[in-house]
Amino acid sequence: MFCMFSVGFGLQYFAANPSVAPIARQFDHTPWHGMTAWDLIQPFFMFIVGAVMPISFGRRWKAGETWDYSLRHVLWRSLLLVFCGEIARSIQAKRPVIDVINVLGQLAFVYPIAFLTLRKSWRFQGIVASGLLLAHWALYRFVTAPGVTGPWDPDANIGWYLDGLVLGKHWGDHFGYATINFVSSAANTIFGVMAGALLANPAIDAARKIRILVACGLGGIALGLALDPVVPIIKKIWTASFAIYSTGFTLIALALFYWICDVRKQTAWAKMFLIVGANSIFIYLFHETLGGYLSAAARRGMQLFFEGPWSKLIAAWIVIAIHVAACWILRRKRIFIRL
Repeated sequence: MFCMFSVGFGLQYFAANPSVAPIARQFDHTPWHGMTAWDLIQPFFMFIVGAVMPISFGRRWKAGETWDYSLRHVLWRSLLLVFCGEIARSIQAKRPVIDVINVLGQLAFVYPIAFLTLRKSWRFQGIVASGLLLAHWALYRFVTAPGVTGPWDPDANIGWYLDGLVLGKHWGDHFGYATINFVSSAANTIFGVMAGALLANPAIDAARKIRILVACGLGGIALGLALDPVVPIIKKIWTASFAIYSTGFTLIALALFYWICDVRKQTAWAKMFLIVGANSIFIYLFHETLGGYLSAAARRGMQLFFEGPWSKLIAAWIVIAIHVAACWILRRKRIFIRL
């Protein structure tokens, strides 16, 4: 969430500087084929949603909540996610819009899919995740329609076509995103469910958990790269190779933070991130609805003093500070926005 509202920490304004450009490129999304560090923000988010499910629903079921009640809760939460996502998108567009391409809209689909696998074996979960990836690949690879020029062509693939057919619109001009992404991104969430169950399992010691996470992470990275010549790594349409490749990095990151925070008990450094993460829904909506206005105001304010990349960098960090301060105020008042 911190990375999401930082909008690249302002480093994108130094992309023309040859000494900074290689680093700056990692703080912006890939135009199409390939992956940067910034492309991992949404996969991390989708994965985390799955990772906490075995823990949160485990507590509910231990307290006596029935599976049917939990399912109704999941479906209601999904409806709220769609509603909040539509409000955010409409405020951004300054008019009522209907689409489910943003993170909240995508979560509304993957959340119930992941829930249905929650009480199943890890083999079943793996088969479902693999089946979703296979179905997504087959849809892009073998289904064609008017205007579709190739399975992986930007703004001319089957995902682009389906958005036009069902919603009567596309995700802007030359953005390339597709609503059908939830089919493959649900695999990231199910992989998160599997990882969360692993971490919550008291029968497995911490060292073995870390070894499993790292081994699976390295395997995911290797498999994603191996698939890339056949199924390109493309975040904007969430190809199967991207889902696997991004999950590999996610698992390694999880292993690292599990070792630092849970094994070594070094958590003081993460206090600011805890403050932000405690109100993730709030800060997402805050950023989506007000972030653009805050950034524009901060940049205009800094231009009163001086212009150029450094002016924009300082403006970006002013906006970051405002986001963190908003979360800090809510935490201090013990206000937590949940669905």
